[in-house]
Amino acid sequence: MSVSSGRVDLSALVVNYNSTRLAQEMLQSLADQEAKSPEGRPLEIEFIFVDNASPMQDPEALRDIELLAEERLPGRILNHDENLGYAGGMNLAFAEARGEYLLVLNPDLVFMPGCVEALYAHLRSHPGTGACGPIGYWDRGKEVRLPPNILPTLGDLWSCTLAHVFEGANRSYIDRRMRGALRTYKAQEDIVLDMLSGACLMLPRGVIEEMGSFWDASFPLYYEDTDLFRRIRKLGKVLVQVAGAEIAHFYNRSGTTNQSEAMRRYWIAKRRYYHKYYGPVGAAFEAMSRRFLQSGLSTRARKKMEARVVDLGDFSEPPTLELGRDCQEFLIEICQDAAFLLAAGILGSGASWTPGDSFWSAFGNSEYYLRCLDISGANPEELVVYRFRRVSHPALPEEPRLSSLTGA
Repeated sequence: MSVSSGRVDLSALVVNYNSTRLAQEMLQSLADQEAKSPEGRPLEIEFIFVDNASPMQDPEALRDIELLAEERLPGRILNHDENLGYAGGMNLAFAEARGEYLLVLNPDLVFMPGCVEALYAHLRSHPGTGACGPIGYWDRGKEVRLPPNILPTLGDLWSCTLAHVFEGANRSYIDRRMRGALRTYKAQEDIVLDMLSGACLMLPRGVIEEMGSFWDASFPLYYEDTDLFRRIRKLGKVLVQVAGAEIAHFYNRSGTTNQSEAMRRYWIAKRRYYHKYYGPVGAAFEAMSRRFLQSGLSTRARKKMEARVVDLGDFSEPPTLELGRDCQEFLIEICQDAAFLLAAGILGSGASWTPGDSFWSAFGNSEYYLRCLDISGANPEELVVYRFRRVSHPALPEEPRLSSLTGA
């Protein structure tokens, strides 16, 4: 499992918590990349795998990772005796890394062909890019796009808070978010974003050296990637989504193995973030927002939002959604919350939509909300909002909620 001394082109840094089998599949997809440099030689890639004291061990998957390190992809496995959080685990991995470029990875994803080569080529040819990331899908078949991240500001904090409670504020917020998402969904070229996803990003070692440190480990879980992106942008660098790079990200699988602890850390990190960037005012606003969201007014408002939802019932096979008209182009937003503050997107055309095999197999046993919009014209028009429940497959895990970290 050891790697030789000296620098390599790329170090893949992986922090694991209760997701060893997913990590093994992700590293396998990395080994399958066959990435080359712009000069045409194979990239020298290593991985550093840090386990954050996972209580749910998978010895067989760990042996498969060891075998991968011996036969195909040089790497090291570091078993830590405490849960350092994502930032702390990444810093531990970075201390062992030899790469001129760093590939930051969640365990719950797989690479599409050509992804690593496209990211590496972009950074080599664009010195103004501080970090770059791929297009993300919810499933291997690329049926559903994962949403772009929204930079948390004081303005967004209150817009999002009010959108939980007031119908007009909700409509304004989700329509604005939807238009921003469409911009990324439809982009044919590389696109500069305010944020990337911390699940998969590549950056040069020199950027970390220029910042003076890598991850801020005072964030116990969540917001550590937002902090990193803000510090990169402070250097005058840009964050780029690379058009030729794609992954399937199965979203928050580690956090759902211990949801209560993940949410405890989330609230600590959120408070830490707003205090770090907005001082005592930011911390006070975050506290007021939290109290507001936990009030009876918020609970009653969320129930009121259900009024426009058409309940389709329970399904063990893919349902067909009727849109009510033939659309030259439609967008279906899908999440697990009637407020639609964070939603994945499906683009298509026609008068109906049925989940394909790839996407349906990615569904867990849970309740889903689907907002159908006609985007053929200049002004997107909401047609209908559906809800259904995926049932009758006890072996399926409950799907991690796309809305679980919006303050709901």
